[in-house]
Amino acid sequence: MTTITQRPAAGTTSTMPTRPTRPGRSRWASIAVYAFLAAVTAVSLTPTVWVMSSAFKTAIQINSGSGLWPSPWTLQGFADAFTEIHLHAYIGNSVLYAVGGTTGALVAAFLAAYPLARYAFRGRNALVATFSLALAIPLVGLATPLFFVVRSLELFDSRLGLVIFYAALEFPFTFIVLRSFLLSLPGEIEEAAVMDGAGYFTIVRRIVVPLSRPAIATVCVVAFVKIWNEFYFANLLTVSADNHNVQLALAGFKSQFGFNITGALAGAVLVMLVPIGLFLILQRQVIAGLTAGAVK
Repeated sequence: MTTITQRPAAGTTSTMPTRPTRPGRSRWASIAVYAFLAAVTAVSLTPTVWVMSSAFKTAIQINSGSGLWPSPWTLQGFADAFTEIHLHAYIGNSVLYAVGGTTGALVAAFLAAYPLARYAFRGRNALVATFSLALAIPLVGLATPLFFVVRSLELFDSRLGLVIFYAALEFPFTFIVLRSFLLSLPGEIEEAAVMDGAGYFTIVRRIVVPLSRPAIATVCVVAFVKIWNEFYFANLLTVSADNHNVQLALAGFKSQFGFNITGALAGAVLVMLVPIGLFLILQRQVIAGLTAGAVK
């Protein structure tokens, strides 16, 4: 068996693509880029490292600025966080608000995003525009009407009121991300399920939701962290300490007699560990959700 090799005709030049040669300085350029990124990362992580290391220092060491690492190490700040302000109770409130608000926003946004991504009907574009424009509204400017609405619904200073408020607060962002992801999914699988006799909710539960796990993980992490770190509306819509979240509790270390800086830093470290752990657990799904649709 002979192999036929096609050669360019005489007097013509080959149009076959050739591999570009990399200049000699590209290696040094890559080294410079990575060095710059490493320096930026180190500078960005310095405040976090300082907070974590200072949580194990005494107040004298922190105020004197004696080095980055504690000497000696102490756990008094963590003890103060649980004895002075009972941080564990406020962590429970924050978990309730973050989980409840994220779940409410996710369920409502998914039920709205799927039909608006798959079905064409009159008024669909108006609904999508309305939900999307909600992100452009400055919520701080709506603080006064929101306060009176919550109070008129008899949800002021209640855990249920904050859960509903946070669910509504995170709905627009969750809706936009989920709808954008659903638009990138092929519709042939759902059409095949319809041909097999599957109903609407069966298709959503068994086909659409499993395929949307990257987007769901992304919006869950973002919404959870935003609610977990929220301070302004938690302070506006609650009065009693029993309903405060952990961000308001950390402010309890400051009183008219002084400021327990070691307890505040230890509490801040404990508060940071929750969203960090959540991201580490769901990082693969989050990265997949962020890059979905980049190449179609």
